Amino acid sequence: MIQGIYSATSGMVNSEIMLEVITNNLANVSTTGYKRDDLSFSGMLNPLPSANVSALHLVSQSANLDGTTAKFVTDFTQGELQRTDNPLDLALDGEGFLVIQHAKGIRYARGGSFSRDNAGQLVTADGYPVLGTNGTIQIQSGQVDIDGAGQVTVNGIPVDKLRLVDFQDKKGLIKDGENTFVITDTNSTEEPAACEARQGFLELSNVSPVHEMVKMIECMRVYESYQKTVQSIHETLKKANEELGKISV
Repeated sequence: MIQGIYSATSGMVNSEIMLEVITNNLANVSTTGYKRDDLSFSGMLNPLPSANVSALHLVSQSANLDGTTAKFVTDFTQGELQRTDNPLDLALDGEGFLVIQHAKGIRYARGGSFSRDNAGQLVTADGYPVLGTNGTIQIQSGQVDIDGAGQVTVNGIPVDKLRLVDFQDKKGLIKDGENTFVITDTNSTEEPAACEARQGFLELSNVSPVHEMVKMIECMRVYESYQKTVQSIHETLKKANEELGKISV
């Protein structure tokens, strides 16, 4: 019965984490290129620790009462493409990523509102260079055109080609802020992307407000169910202690 309290409490904690994820998704419903997050739960209940387990071992295993783990999962489903007719707005139609030279290293992005910096480079909204096959893309001044294959021309003269890449397994990609991703799996290597560059478009967030609101309601109901379970077990234990007290007298 004690294990039931810890298991229900663990469920409440997982529901709180899920609620935070849903709230973050809703907060980014208007963020260009945002990819919604979800939680994947896995695991099983562990037995109660035996009497010979040290206190230090208990702390290291976080009570060792519920082995259920919550893993963040990103939904890479493509969002709707919105026409802007801004020549430095770019979206990718299909699976793939642009490569960004971030201050912390190589990062990957799905596109966005780009601009020309003081050095004449094509940069993200946060000022990080967008990489081509030859390095940073110099566009200087003039009319910029980007075709579906990512070829960049200025005043009709080819200057570079966007470095469009993809990964066979996207599980190694995690969000790293500023609408970028970083690869954490050393076994994942870049491969050519099967996508089309769309100049003058932006990819909208793939968050569905209705879907997230439904999940929020479900999450709150699950939390309330766990809460009632804890209260019920607590009342049962309280009553059992009272009855045992009477017998001992």
